[in-house]
Amino acid sequence: MNINLTKLITRLEDKILIDDTINIPKELLTKSDINDISKVKIKGFITSNDNNYELQLNIKCNLVLTCSISLKKVDYKVDIDICEILGENDENLEENNKIINNTIDLIPIIWQNIILEVPLKVVSPDIKRENIYADGWRFITDEKDIKKQNDPRLEGFKKFLSE
Repeated sequence: MNINLTKLITRLEDKILIDDTINIPKELLTKSDINDISKVKIKGFITSNDNNYELQLNIKCNLVLTCSISLKKVDYKVDIDICEILGENDENLEENNKIINNTIDLIPIIWQNIILEVPLKVVSPDIKRENIYADGWRFITDEKDIKKQNDPRLEGFKKFLSE
């Protein structure tokens, strides 16, 4: 999604409004933990800010992720607000935020911010956690399930605490 910034650069307009729905290329999904992504709704604007430009967007989409316990597919909603600085020859800017030939491609910026929102672990809401166990461990769901067990190796420290 290329945005032409010529009207901002020549000061014909103060703001470029963005209100669009885009598709993220499927080849980007292969390098992430995201199984599928819905169409991405973006809404915001670009304004001139001294020598640079400011991009403010709201990004909304649905991701399909894998449950960490059951490996079922889980829907995860993304609704984020971003603010990015765009420029031409500033070495402090990221490569995605550089303006080339008076245009900026927003898909790498949007994708980068969606990836940052993906949680490390997702658990399906319909999973029954009390039945999850294996050899030597079990999933604890409540503090009442935790029994205080004293480690016999630490019994010698009790005499120091009682003094």
